[in-house]
Amino acid sequence: MTSGGAHAAGPKPDLLARLWPAIPLLVLYFALSTLYAWQASRRLVPTIFIDELELTQLARAIAETGEPARRGEPYGGLASLVAYALAPVWWIDSTTTAYATAKLVLVLAMTATIFPAFALARLVVPYWYAVGAAGASIAVPALAYSPILVEEPLAYPLSTLALWTIARCLVEPSWTRLGVAVLASGLAALTRTQLSILLAVLALGLLWIGWQSGPVRRWRATWSRWDWVGAATLAIGVALAFSAAMGSLSRSWRETTGFFKERIVEHGSWALGALAVGIGIVPVLVGLAALARPRAEPHDPRTRAFVTTTVASLATFVTYAGIKGAHLSTVFATLIVERNVIYLVPVLAAATALAVARGIGGWWSIGAAAAVAGYVVLTVPIQLEHPYYEAHGLAILAFANRELGWPEGRIETAIAVAFLVALTTAVALRVLPRGSAAFRTVAASAAALVVVWSLTTQVYAAEGERTLSDQAARNFPKPYQWVDEATHGAPVVVLGQQITDPTNIWLTEFFNRSIRKVWSLDGTAIRAGAPVLTPDLATSDGTLTPAPGTRYALALKGVELDAPIVARHGGQLLHRIDGKPLRLKAALTGVQSDGWMAAPSDSEERVARAAYTRYDVSRDGPGFALVKLSRVEWCPSPEKRTPARAVVRIGPVVVGPDKQPAIGRVTAEQTATVRDCVITPFLLPVPERPWRIEIELEPTFVPKEVDPRQSDARKLGAVVDAGFRPLFGD
Repeated sequence: MTSGGAHAAGPKPDLLARLWPAIPLLVLYFALSTLYAWQASRRLVPTIFIDELELTQLARAIAETGEPARRGEPYGGLASLVAYALAPVWWIDSTTTAYATAKLVLVLAMTATIFPAFALARLVVPYWYAVGAAGASIAVPALAYSPILVEEPLAYPLSTLALWTIARCLVEPSWTRLGVAVLASGLAALTRTQLSILLAVLALGLLWIGWQSGPVRRWRATWSRWDWVGAATLAIGVALAFSAAMGSLSRSWRETTGFFKERIVEHGSWALGALAVGIGIVPVLVGLAALARPRAEPHDPRTRAFVTTTVASLATFVTYAGIKGAHLSTVFATLIVERNVIYLVPVLAAATALAVARGIGGWWSIGAAAAVAGYVVLTVPIQLEHPYYEAHGLAILAFANRELGWPEGRIETAIAVAFLVALTTAVALRVLPRGSAAFRTVAASAAALVVVWSLTTQVYAAEGERTLSDQAARNFPKPYQWVDEATHGAPVVVLGQQITDPTNIWLTEFFNRSIRKVWSLDGTAIRAGAPVLTPDLATSDGTLTPAPGTRYALALKGVELDAPIVARHGGQLLHRIDGKPLRLKAALTGVQSDGWMAAPSDSEERVARAAYTRYDVSRDGPGFALVKLSRVEWCPSPEKRTPARAVVRIGPVVVGPDKQPAIGRVTAEQTATVRDCVITPFLLPVPERPWRIEIELEPTFVPKEVDPRQSDARKLGAVVDAGFRPLFGD
């Protein structure tokens, strides 16, 4: 018995010894996960539309049917692994609870980057240095993405895992390690397509390792000058062939690399600069300097593999960000696309730990690193928008401006000072004897400064996203799941018009799974990644085609349906249609959610147009059409008032050649001057059949141009009220 008891107690110290190395990592993991989970709990509603809504649609379809779909339509490609990872969450009945669970899953996944980041750093530095590098990899602004339903929370740890497997493969290449690296890179690419460039990192690493191998070195030693010329020519030819192949597959690659080469460098440097600013500059400057190893350092395959992986990943990710940013600048907007280089943080953190643990190479490496870091940091635009989703690293600049009251000039000076501190740190690490009290003081102070700086940036970036979410939630009436409660999950089609700010529609769709289709009368329904439709007018009685095939229809502002109303909520009406075609009673189009008619923002013309169509006239009796064009809400000082000319026409409605409502013939027309501060009425006789009113007003005005204190940049006409006024009675 005694010996048996002793034998049973024996393995405990061994087990504890095996578990001990994981304890510091787990402490950091759960501590930071707790912080990020708390941040997630304060983010009440999604805000990054269209991305969050589309990913949710895919995940819900997978949960329900096993196949990805958007608004019931099959997805035409391979869904992100994030959609599959979140699918089980949507088995929870309560959407609010499922949303909270999804945020927590993503927080835990993104924070789990600490484990592959530790393994990556452990290739080249001792245990505690690797723990520090791993912790620094998750105390960064990029973690502000963790509670957002997008690809980054899962892509970040999988990218880090892939980089570790690539580095391991380069230590001692074998078919097994190569297969693992390809598999890990493939999983990352299935999460976020950008990460297919990890395969390029692997290929570049293998080429370099092969180039530096003994057999190839001996072979190269026999080359003549013309052999080198031939090799260079071949390399250029391969590069051109690769670019041509990419150009045939990608229009953005072809046009960007062909016509906007200078923008590639600019946007790549901006992305890396924003990353450097967000993590305190030191990891970029010192990390780059550490890649040139001291001459006296013994040859180590692990260090060589890590350096090769880091250099290849830096070149590949920054080039990708440059091409992506340059392309977006030509088709969408000029952005700082730091979001595409956040995957470099773990290798930079490990490289910084390498500099502290094992030193930096020659002075030239510090000079080169300072030149690169100085250029990207000092040329990145000062972006004070908050939150700035594409570059959370710049939240520290918004913090300085909004919380400390610093103007742009002082912020630029602070960045320059921070760069000089980073450069001084690199010099001190090169000069001071490792192990000395001064060396330890510099290293510890730099580490503390970087963590405080980086985590402050993360907290402020997350706070910005929370504030944006609060604003959306404030304008979104509760209860969020009112459609599901009224329909018990039966399918619903949404029908609206002038969907210029679709936030509330998207939130309604997000929290109500019964919404399967989103349509509009005027083509303003926004895809949100999923199909939309503008139904045709089948007959002049208001019948629309095709039939939506749903049991319910949710009518938004300006749309009146001829169907029983089962629920009302914040101006939205839920009708029961039982699968029948939609039939309109009346529709007011060209009017935005706050009642204003406005000229298109993407057009030079200053003409606002709206229309009111009355399809159901069976119960109207004698009366008039009444139109009110109001500028009561816009009453500037007399010298700033701008009168406008309005023309109102009425006539019987017909189905136009575009299958949309039109006036068959004008039966009455009125013209009047619409003035600020007052209501201008129009009273017109109505036909004895379904009729339509069309309104034109010009010129419009822009509140922001009239009064700089205003933020509204729309080209406004007037607030429109239109309908039927009976001759007798109310």
